[in-house]
Amino acid sequence: MSSFLTNRRQLFVAAGALATAPILRAAPARAAIDPAGAALRAVHRFSLGGMKISVIDDARFTFPAPMFAVNQPEGTIAPFLEGFGLPGETVSLHMQMTLVETGGRKVLLDTGMGDITFPGNAVDNGRLFAGLAVLGVAAEDITDVIISHGHPDHIGACAIDGAPAFPNATYHIPPEELEFWTQKPGDGQDFMSMMLAVGNAKLEPVRALTRPYKDGDEIAPGVFAVAAPGHTVAHHAILLSDGGEKLLHLMDTAVHYLVGPEQPDWAMGVEMDVEKAAETRRRLFRQAAEEKLLVAGYHFPFPGVGRIVEQGAAWRYVPMQTA
Repeated sequence: MSSFLTNRRQLFVAAGALATAPILRAAPARAAIDPAGAALRAVHRFSLGGMKISVIDDARFTFPAPMFAVNQPEGTIAPFLEGFGLPGETVSLHMQMTLVETGGRKVLLDTGMGDITFPGNAVDNGRLFAGLAVLGVAAEDITDVIISHGHPDHIGACAIDGAPAFPNATYHIPPEELEFWTQKPGDGQDFMSMMLAVGNAKLEPVRALTRPYKDGDEIAPGVFAVAAPGHTVAHHAILLSDGGEKLLHLMDTAVHYLVGPEQPDWAMGVEMDVEKAAETRRRLFRQAAEEKLLVAGYHFPFPGVGRIVEQGAAWRYVPMQTA
């Protein structure tokens, strides 16, 4: 584990992950959990069979564009992005939380940024709680939190101020993710040490509420785990299925809605196993296209729901109207 962690630290630095600056900082708690402090921006609702799906705009942040093509020659990604009319130097990502109401349970797919803000970004996070309030859902009403993996932007609201943010929920997490992200962080200011510090702060307070899951498990009625390794040690996607209708939530299988499907072999700087991540993208994109599944992307432009269609040797994400 230690040699693996060292190699990953080297990759993060090589990817330009701002290792010379404070990597993560906590926003004021009020901005994270009080709807008056983090105002509602958008909620999208639709049905999938008998399931009620609500997508909440939680946060936005910007990263350097080269982080999305670290295994390609320098200068590769800028012309690709500019070809779609996007900036070539930076990538702006959305973050949406999904609430699934199924079988009498209220299930959150990850918890968003909470009170965590990435460096170089204005505080624009923690809107999950405002969205839940508009839906008439209190934190105490959440029965299940499914954690796809342990990156800060997915576990940021698992705990607030050292206490579980959803006190009545079971927190479902792959055991490998819980073990990895609660390792003791290093003493430096490198990206991995900071991510481990967040992992400890957000996952240790809910450890007693956790339940492990693995590929194929039905975590809640119609909510299935799909192994999607590479992005992290045990990253999972989530398949929703009810009444003959299906939606594959890609989570971070593809972080960018253009780069991921159209350049599936391009590696992102935070991927732990570049080859596995590419294999996962190709497997899930192929499945989504062949089965004509609805897909959701955690970081795709809001509300991040659409389809994957074949395009030559790769794929394209096509937004769909679902409301």
